Amino acid sequence: RRIMAEDYRRMNAARADPFPIVKEKVQTAVRQLEGDMMTWKDLLKRTNTYTNQQFQRTHRSVKKQLRSLNSNLKALSQTVKAVESQRARFENIDDYELTQRRNFVSETTIVVDTYQKLINDPATKKKREGDQRKVEELRAEPTGGASYADSKSQPLAHQMQEQEELEEQQDEVLDDMQTVLGRLGVAADNIGLELEEHKELLQELDDEIVTAQGKMGVAMKKLQKLLGTSSNSKICCLFMMFLMVIILLGLAVFA
Repeated sequence: RRIMAEDYRRMNAARADPFPIVKEKVQTAVRQLEGDMMTWKDLLKRTNTYTNQQFQRTHRSVKKQLRSLNSNLKALSQTVKAVESQRARFENIDDYELTQRRNFVSETTIVVDTYQKLINDPATKKKREGDQRKVEELRAEPTGGASYADSKSQPLAHQMQEQEELEEQQDEVLDDMQTVLGRLGVAADNIGLELEEHKELLQELDDEIVTAQGKMGVAMKKLQKLLGTSSNSKICCLFMMFLMVIILLGLAVFA
C-alpha cells in the first residue's frame, strides 16, 4: 500500500526507526502484486483484453501498485543513503544491518522493474492492440458485427477503455504530488533533526556559561577581599582577574 509522508513524520516524531515498518508494508505489497500479476498474465493470454472487464480492472490495479512500490522504494533508498552519509548519527545501525537494507531495496527494485517491463513490453501492447482491432473489425462487418453488438460488450469496453486512460492520467498526477510531498516530508524531518541538535548544543553552551559565571562570581568575591592593601596589589589582582576572565571565556567558547 501507499506510504504517505505523514507516516514518516509520525514515525520520526516517535523516534522510531522507520525502515522495518516500511519494509514490512513493501513486502506485503509485493506479495499482492505477484498474485495479481499471475492473474494478469493468464487473462492476457486467454481473453480479449479490450472487452474483458476483469483484465482491465487487474491491469489498472497492477499499474497503481507498481507506481506505489516505486515511490516507496525510492523513499527507502533515501533512508539508506542518509545512514551511509551520516554513520555517526545512526550508531544503532551496524554495517551488517546497513548492507541487509541496501540488498533488500536492490532486490525488491529488480522484482518491481521486471513486472514493470512486462506491463510495458511491446508484445503486451501488440496483444492489446490486436484485441481492440478484432472488436473494431467485427463492428464493421454487416453480419458478424450485428450479432456481436447484441452482446452489449462493445460500448461498455470502449467506455472502460476511456475510463482507464482518464484514471491513469489522474494517478500519474497524484503520484507526482505524493512524491513531492514525500520528499518535502523527508526534508522537513532532516531539518527538524538538525534544529534539535543545534538546540542541544546551544543548551550545553548556555550551561557552560552559567557555570563559568558562577565561578567568576566566587572569584570576584575572593578578589574583593584581597583588594585594598596597596596600589601594587590592586594592579596585580586586576591583572589576574582580567586573565581569568579571558581563560574562562575561552573555555566556554571552545570547549
